[in-house]
Amino acid sequence: MGFQTILSTTAILLLATPTGVFADLPDRIPIRVVDEQGEPIEGATVEARYLKTIRQDGKDYRVPMELAPPQTTDMNGRCELALHVVSWTLAGLYAHRVELTTDEAMKLCDDAPRDPLEREAFDRDLNDRCQRFRSAYRVLTSEPVGDAEVTLKMARAIRVTGRVQVSGSPLAKAFITIHSRKTQIDQLFPRSAPELTDDEGRFSFYSVPGDLDRARIVVERSSGNRVLTLSDIRSKPTSTGVMFEFDTEVKDYALVVKP
Repeated sequence: MGFQTILSTTAILLLATPTGVFADLPDRIPIRVVDEQGEPIEGATVEARYLKTIRQDGKDYRVPMELAPPQTTDMNGRCELALHVVSWTLAGLYAHRVELTTDEAMKLCDDAPRDPLEREAFDRDLNDRCQRFRSAYRVLTSEPVGDAEVTLKMARAIRVTGRVQVSGSPLAKAFITIHSRKTQIDQLFPRSAPELTDDEGRFSFYSVPGDLDRARIVVERSSGNRVLTLSDIRSKPTSTGVMFEFDTEVKDYALVVKP
């Protein structure tokens, strides 16, 4: 069965602070993760990253790095992160829990229907459940957070669907990424992974909510990759999220020759 397990419950806390302030922050941060009703989320994995500047070949690159070993929330939705002693200008906490774990999905497969049509519908629903997640994030000021517990309240991720066409024909087997302008959250954690279009040029995935107004389409071929970057894209609302329609032309794609 080809279902894909993607993050299903997500929470993001961004900490924006001058480098010198880090020494005033606690080396341990207590976290509590809750759902939309304020109920604790058990089994959420909480990670921490900071943005590190690395110089290579005369250029500076800002790369997300681990700020603390990952931890898992207990039955009360709580955990505590032990921060590494490093200097940073931007850091963040990221918590996630899949709505349906791999073990839970495998148990459901034990009772999967045998009829081919029913099994196809079962697999499709299972794959969708494995992709669903909740998320939350907020940006903090440079003021130290002290020893106070940080509570992250989840909101459901949105489903992003759409279709890509080139000169009126469906664009199959192309990778598409839809994202917001490079905000602090985007610098630390991706909103979603690149999605592959099907034979009809359609795509579907779940994403952290936000102003999804950027798209990147990559067509990988033996002669080289064709790449198209779009700005200020518009979507249509759906019952579960948003939908995009991309009508592109061959001439719009830039050829990137493989080395």
